[in-house]
Amino acid sequence: MSVIMPGSYDPVTVGHAEMIRRVAEREDEVYAVIFTNPNKEYMFSLDDRVAMLMLATEDLDNVFVSYSLGYVVDYMREHDIDRIVKGYRTEADLPWEREQAEYNLKYGGYETELIKCDEKYVHISSTLVREKIKKSESLDGLLPESVKEYIRTLAK
Repeated sequence: MSVIMPGSYDPVTVGHAEMIRRVAEREDEVYAVIFTNPNKEYMFSLDDRVAMLMLATEDLDNVFVSYSLGYVVDYMREHDIDRIVKGYRTEADLPWEREQAEYNLKYGGYETELIKCDEKYVHISSTLVREKIKKSESLDGLLPESVKEYIRTLAK
């Protein structure tokens, strides 16, 4: 069985990495795919986001990192992926995630499994990380070490 874990991963946090790891333990193939929204501004380039996601998952043999400029359901059809898996941090995230899940089922025929992140990561978001980067604050405990080092090299 193969699943897709779509996201913007701007940047990939320890919460993202933990969620991908949990899913990789139970699925044959996990596609961690960066999708872009043309109406959204990103802190990191697509190439940098791909590189950071690859660093965060490099020890997981069944995780395949990629990107797409299209739609999740189209990517799934092209790569013969069975199901969508999305993580959420709090109950406040659920209405948006459910709306996306309903859309993907209605227009693509793909089920979405929503899984809650580990409680110790609930306070961590890519938005928080970006704010801390802008303020030159510590990123300790927010990013995988390899990702933190990658960002440090970008700042030089």
